Amino acid sequence: VARPPGRVLRCGSTSPATARMAQTWARTGRRGVRGRGGLTVVSLARPSTAAASTASSAAAAPSGSAWRGDTPPQSSLPYNPDGTVDYTSIDDSPISKVLISTIRGLLVREVGTDTDPRPWTEFNAVLTSVREVNDMKGTARDVTVRAKRVFAGILPALGIGWIPPLWKKYVKGSTPQWAANYAFVLVFTILFPWLMGPMEGIDHVDVPVPAGLRKVFSFLPATVSVPQAIKAERCRFLEQSGCASVCVNSCKAPSQEWLGEDFGMDLHIQPNYDDFSCQWKFNVTPPPLYEDAAVMVPCFKKCPSEYKGEKDAFRQAARIRAGFGVKDGVDTYTGETLEAISRRASAAAVADAAAAAGGFTVCTASKA
Repeated sequence: VARPPGRVLRCGSTSPATARMAQTWARTGRRGVRGRGGLTVVSLARPSTAAASTASSAAAAPSGSAWRGDTPPQSSLPYNPDGTVDYTSIDDSPISKVLISTIRGLLVREVGTDTDPRPWTEFNAVLTSVREVNDMKGTARDVTVRAKRVFAGILPALGIGWIPPLWKKYVKGSTPQWAANYAFVLVFTILFPWLMGPMEGIDHVDVPVPAGLRKVFSFLPATVSVPQAIKAERCRFLEQSGCASVCVNSCKAPSQEWLGEDFGMDLHIQPNYDDFSCQWKFNVTPPPLYEDAAVMVPCFKKCPSEYKGEKDAFRQAARIRAGFGVKDGVDTYTGETLEAISRRASAAAVADAAAAAGGFTVCTASKA
């Protein structure tokens, strides 16, 4: 479809992340400016040499293995004097304060007691309850069930528990898939930066603008590029929890199940343990957990879990089954033999892994 040259429609405010992505588009040949939620209208304007040069510099981000302790890249927020990311501008938002305190209350209900004296609107205090839920007695599946109860309780706690059934009954079947995906993109990019850090819309599709509208408003382009997924540049929850099992069992797995069950929206969450970015792909069916790349990682070097390595049978079983990171019975990441890992895995974790893997013989790896 032909598009009028040089025509760009700006939608929403332009953040540093927006500007950076616009530079990337200039470098790759796609043009546009994306605002809140990532909505972009494509134009054929050619990028300037300076913009292309800036984009090339931005693309040369530091690399490493964040799960090993390397510092992941981040360019959307300022830094504190100690080198950590400063989330003050996000945490000061009334939306952030309400959601943080709401989720903390739901987590404390699961644990049975509140052990952190810090204010209920403080993010790091929420992580205390998250770790306590993760380290409660039981298997990785038990953690996922508890975390899913927390997610499912957010909207009722806010007095809007009617939204999921309304969506499933009236909205889901009558809304184009691109619009449904974009609705979730908007919700998460607007409401959850306190949890995941700055996010941007990705995986754009070109949606034709109705001819009737273009006749009335001649300035409208032929198509609008709409994001269908989101990407957190440096997931705050993943980084500050410092634990692969907290990521998988307290966020990824329960979030996928919650959106699927309550909203009828398939979701595949793809954390990147090398740079701590994370992609949420809406209307994408996630693979079985034992086949998911997210479990193909050992415990983080800085994992704070009290049960580090003791309940990780599921993860190790998945890696053995996939032939990932295991050679001649030795974990190529940690240098340990599978027998050594097996000795510290709890019997419940081994049984949990065997059941999830469909009877596959396990001698190791997932809750922590």
